Amino acid sequence: MISANRSFGTTAILLLTGALAACSSSDGSNVGGGPDPAALSAAASEPSGNGQSGPAGQDLANPLRIVVLRGATPAAGAMVTWSATGAGASMTPSSSTTGADGISTSVWHLGTAAGPQSSQATVSGADGSPVRFTATATATGNPGGGPSPVEIQLITDGSDNRFEPASVTVPAGTTVTWKWVSGFHNVVPTGTPTFTGNGAPVSAPTTFSQTFSTPGTYLYFCVVHGTPSSGMRGTIVVQ
Repeated sequence: MISANRSFGTTAILLLTGALAACSSSDGSNVGGGPDPAALSAAASEPSGNGQSGPAGQDLANPLRIVVLRGATPAAGAMVTWSATGAGASMTPSSSTTGADGISTSVWHLGTAAGPQSSQATVSGADGSPVRFTATATATGNPGGGPSPVEIQLITDGSDNRFEPASVTVPAGTTVTWKWVSGFHNVVPTGTPTFTGNGAPVSAPTTFSQTFSTPGTYLYFCVVHGTPSSGMRGTIVVQ
């Protein structure tokens, strides 16, 4: 009788031990009790800016927005890399860290082609990454007739200084506007044919416009960050 009781007690202990083991993983995480408090995740945060429409080659009205969590808690200081597809498309900033609320935002500059466009926010090692966004670029007709205007951004992004897009092809009569988004730059023409540059380097925000009436290949650069053959330089082909 004593032997039978001992056997029953041993079986009960083994069953209890197995049940406890099933409730936890080998790394100590809580399998059945909700989010892993150490797990990183990324998701769109409302208002996320997804699904907007705007003129091709222009900034969308509302920034894109994501939230990064560690478990259920906002993750501050997480690195987010923003990118967009399409000629002339860009994100400002292209990389950032989340704030104390776990939020990161970036402004989407649409590409020059009308139609559907896409972008994304990437957080290394996070569930749900990359967070994807879509937008619709609308045609930018010129109310006064003639070719649609074109915008070129001047950007400083860390050690990267650039014209965005660096090369455009436009019909004769197009007005090109350079928009200083960040940094300290200028627009200096080089070669033949030529055009009037903006003059001395200036800081963002500012703009400079030029109408190109004569076909040809126009070259230009920024004296602060480039030369006619290297660094921050651009090309406008007028047809």
